[in-house]
Amino acid sequence: MEGGNPGREEIGLLVALGLSEAEAELYMSAFMRPDGLPIEKVLDSHSEDIQDAIRGLVDKGAVRVVSNRLQVEDPGRFISRLVEGKRSECEAIFADYSNKARELHRRLDPLFWEIRMGIRAEEIVVPLGDLSEMELRTAKMIAGSKESISIFAETFGWYEKVREELLKALERKVRARILMLAPDNGSRRRANELRSFGAEVRLLRESGYPLRGTLVDGSELVFLIWARKREGEKPIYYKPHYTRNAGLIRIFSDAFEKRWGEAEPL
Repeated sequence: MEGGNPGREEIGLLVALGLSEAEAELYMSAFMRPDGLPIEKVLDSHSEDIQDAIRGLVDKGAVRVVSNRLQVEDPGRFISRLVEGKRSECEAIFADYSNKARELHRRLDPLFWEIRMGIRAEEIVVPLGDLSEMELRTAKMIAGSKESISIFAETFGWYEKVREELLKALERKVRARILMLAPDNGSRRRANELRSFGAEVRLLRESGYPLRGTLVDGSELVFLIWARKREGEKPIYYKPHYTRNAGLIRIFSDAFEKRWGEAEPL
C-alpha cells in the first residue's frame, strides 16, 4: 500500500480468494479506517451495487456493522473462513466428480467386456450391497421356490429373516435341506424348529469351509465367501452375490452335496 490507500495487490488477492471487485475495494477501504467506514458515505460515493458488496462482506465474516459504520473483523479469522469455505466447495466438487466417475465405470466396464469377449457380467454374478440385501434376496428366492431349497449356513442366525417364506415353502411340499453348525442353544433351537416343520437338517462336520449360501430349484443362487487371515480371527466377509450362472451353481452344489453326505443327521 502506498500513501495510506488500499493497495491493488491486496485487492487482487481478495478477488483471487473469491471476493468481487466491489467487495475487495470496499473491504480495503474499511480496513484503512480503524474507527470504521460510515455506511452513508459509502452509499453516497459508490456505485449502485454497493449494497450487495456490504451484504457479501457481512455474510463472509469480513466486516460487521456497528453504529452504522463498517468495521473490519480480524483478518486472520476471515481469511481462514474463506479457505475453509473453498475447501468444502472443492470437497463437494470432488465427491460429485468421484460419484460420476464410479457411475461411468459401472456402466462402461461390463459393456467393454461384453463387446470384446461376449461376456455379460449379469449372466455371471450380480453383486449385492450387504448382508441385509443378501437376506432379502434369499427370502424372495425362497418365496418363488417350487422344488428344492438348499441352505448352507453356519449357525443360521438370519433364520428369522426368511422364516415365514421358508415355512410357506415347506407347506407347498418344497424339499428344504439345511446344512449348518449348531454350537449353541440358539442354533439348536432353530434346527429343531425347522425339523419339526418338515425340513431336513444336518450338522456340518467341517466348520471352516469358506462358502455359504442358498440354492433354490437348482437355478438361483445367493452366496457369500469369507476368509480368516489367521486361525482364531474373526472371518472377513466378502460382498455377497446373486447368480443364475450354471458353472457357479455347479460349484456350490458340488460343495453342498459333498458336505451333506458327510454331515450328521440332527
